[in-house]
Amino acid sequence: MKKVVQDIMLTKKFVIGLKTASFLYGFASLLAATFNFMFPFTEKKELVIQFCLILAISSIIHFSISYFSSEKNYKIFLGALIIQVMLQGILMNKVNMADIAYTMNIIPTGISGRLVDYSFFFPTLFLAVSIVLFRIKVFIFFIFLYIAVLTLNLSPFLFDENVYFSINKLDIFFDNNVVNRAVFMRNILLFFFIILIGIAILWQANRHAQSSADFEKNNMVLGRYFSPDIKNEIEETGLNFSEYIPKNLNVAVLFTDIVGFTKLSEKMEPNDVLELLSEYQTIMVECIFEFNGTVDKFIGDAVMANFGTPKSYGNDAQNAFDCAKKMKSMLHEWNKNRIDNRQKVIEHRIGIHYGECIVGNVGGEKRVEYTVLGDTVNVASRLCDLSKIFNNDLLISKALYDQIEIVEEYEEFDSHPIKGRKDKIDLIRVFLD
Repeated sequence: MKKVVQDIMLTKKFVIGLKTASFLYGFASLLAATFNFMFPFTEKKELVIQFCLILAISSIIHFSISYFSSEKNYKIFLGALIIQVMLQGILMNKVNMADIAYTMNIIPTGISGRLVDYSFFFPTLFLAVSIVLFRIKVFIFFIFLYIAVLTLNLSPFLFDENVYFSINKLDIFFDNNVVNRAVFMRNILLFFFIILIGIAILWQANRHAQSSADFEKNNMVLGRYFSPDIKNEIEETGLNFSEYIPKNLNVAVLFTDIVGFTKLSEKMEPNDVLELLSEYQTIMVECIFEFNGTVDKFIGDAVMANFGTPKSYGNDAQNAFDCAKKMKSMLHEWNKNRIDNRQKVIEHRIGIHYGECIVGNVGGEKRVEYTVLGDTVNVASRLCDLSKIFNNDLLISKALYDQIEIVEEYEEFDSHPIKGRKDKIDLIRVFLD
């Protein structure tokens, strides 16, 4: 399950990264188009128009990718972004080459030194933005891409016999073939610094994604067993169940199971049995959560819940009893739908006991289960079984009865034996309409 959760978390993060990177590419392209239109980079108007059009169209494409990308189409739009960035770079470079050719005709002595100084800007900028994609493989692809672009663009200038490096200010200002050695080294350092920063960020992001996946997995587990209010409180208080120290608490324990489930399931297909259990348990869990209960476990067709863990609401016994009444009501509504669909009516039994339990973790290092143990649990389970003998769907102990207000009709049974238990207990048979 951890891998599934991690994949979901990564996909969400990748989509956010794609949206952010596309937006930044679009914003940078739009800004560059605006500035180049206001302050042309060359005297040739047709080149300025071409350059601005490339940037403007590219910005529209980038913004569209940012707006429309989602988890469903992520891979398609990621591929579209990579292709768009490469195509944009090729077209921009073509315009720049045309401008260089035009400038070389005007200045026969050459301007290779100045071109070297400006060659790093866009590759470094676009490489920095690619970090936001949060994809280490994509980032490495762009590293090699822009190293190749820089190598192809710089090689003709650096191998030009008229080009040389210098830090002499007079040479730099008066000779366009001089490469400012200090600026060149800073550009190289900045480019590789971006690479190192990108790798570090993506490595940390990957670790963060794993931590987020663990958190989300724990959050999903909490959502399965605890009501939303209890789950939120656990998250806010940071209760760590792996370090939870077992303690004795007064807890109301409720058991419920389907009447005649074994005989019923014999005549059903396995998939139909699973569907029946899923629907039944969903209804039971909804009722349990409504009354601040905790789902302890599912045992075949039986559901075990407790009220009072991991915290008490002060009226745990009443919550358990009210939950049982709600279960009866919800089961009745469910059966109406089953009758309409010509399905058999489902009946169930409920047993509830109130008393002291040991609350804590059970299991070893590989599998730990947060549960309640003790005589109270055993008695509650036996009460659920005894409901069959009493021909009733709700049987509670006198210990629970003493903690609640009850308006329904009921019948008391003193000193009734409990299977597997030496001491007898008083029982209450409750008649629910």
